[in-house]
Amino acid sequence: MELFENILLIVSVYIWLYLIWSNSIYRPLIGLIIMGSLLGVLILHLLFEQSRWLMLPVYGIVVMVIMLYISRICSSASHPPRRLRSILFSLLALLAGILSWLFAGLLPLFQFSKPSGPYNVGVVDYTWTDPDRTFANRASRQLNVRIWYPADDQPTKPASYIPQAELFIKAVKKQYGMWSQLFRSHRRLEIPAQYAAPFYPNADTVPVVVYLHGNQLGTRFTGTFQATELASHGYIVIALEHPGTAFLSVFDDDNYIAFTDFSKNLPDTFSAHNTASIPIIREVQADVQFVLHYLDHIARHEPDSLLANRMDHSRIALVGHSFGGAAAAHILANTTIAKVAVNLDGYLYGEYPDEPPEKPLLILNGGLPIKGLEETMTGLEDERALRNRLLGKKGLEVTLPQAGHLSFTDLPLYSPLLKPLAPDVKEQHRLINEQTLRFLQEHL
Repeated sequence: MELFENILLIVSVYIWLYLIWSNSIYRPLIGLIIMGSLLGVLILHLLFEQSRWLMLPVYGIVVMVIMLYISRICSSASHPPRRLRSILFSLLALLAGILSWLFAGLLPLFQFSKPSGPYNVGVVDYTWTDPDRTFANRASRQLNVRIWYPADDQPTKPASYIPQAELFIKAVKKQYGMWSQLFRSHRRLEIPAQYAAPFYPNADTVPVVVYLHGNQLGTRFTGTFQATELASHGYIVIALEHPGTAFLSVFDDDNYIAFTDFSKNLPDTFSAHNTASIPIIREVQADVQFVLHYLDHIARHEPDSLLANRMDHSRIALVGHSFGGAAAAHILANTTIAKVAVNLDGYLYGEYPDEPPEKPLLILNGGLPIKGLEETMTGLEDERALRNRLLGKKGLEVTLPQAGHLSFTDLPLYSPLLKPLAPDVKEQHRLINEQTLRFLQEHL
């Protein structure tokens, strides 16, 4: 819970207990002090922290305090408290307080670790349209992009975790209903970055990391723990949000695209899932190519723009989680876009040449055994053979024994309920960043 949330809870419970146990007639001065303090804290909470559904029990106590106070000041005589009723009302207030603390603990306003690199971090968001490709409804394909970069010391304003949070939450509510409340709690969450800060002034062209999120739960912001760390070490990090594989891609009030499960009802074999994945991976590859070309276009035609002439096109890496990791490996093997790739706990879906080029590929596996989520897919011996072929002499495979599949994202920070799937998540984030940075610095 935040500062004024805690104060509001304590003050409202205290005043409630005072009112139900007191038998004195209330004087105007006492009333002003009681209600002034309560309403003052409530106003400060709403102004600086805004309302949260997790605080509903506390808001309920505030309403009851106001109603009880009004009833008492309207009375012309003192009323000795009824012991049983006072006990029950006291327990009700304490229960509401406990529920608020419990709810807030299950969905905390988490904080990201401060990036360890020497640079400050800047971030900007864009939505770009590719006129040469269309969605199923024949509208031009749009892409949401978030870009992190090494920034100047000059402060601008703290960057929000969720880009265009109110628009995103509104679309989540339309598509997924109550799930929007999860994101509503994080709409004001800030990250260790400044929005649209000037680029670091003494930097030459810097290496680029294209970040590819995973299926279903991934977005352009769910790898923030890694993007901010990489940017603090001098990388431009371009996070693409792929419509259809992302949790939700929102473009305006009435225009959004939800996740589409292309693997639904497929046999649980590597071959079947790989065949279904290939068209999606080709689309992801086209997204990457479009964004890089668009940034080139900006550099040529808008030389004063924030990122113009900042990217070193000879040093591009691909980093992807889960399905995004498969796309990263596929693009590395089949194009000249990237020099190196990192696959974060993803199967190697895609198409690969019989003799893939000798390019550095890091595969980071999660080794955490989770009861009830044991591997059931068959045919993985083919995937294992493909790994060995792609890794070659320049590749590296590392297994983190305490990392689960979600440990490679921000998601375990959302709630301690996810701890069984991703224990000690900040330590795992540190190890993931350490392995990724070491590999990129060696090969990029």
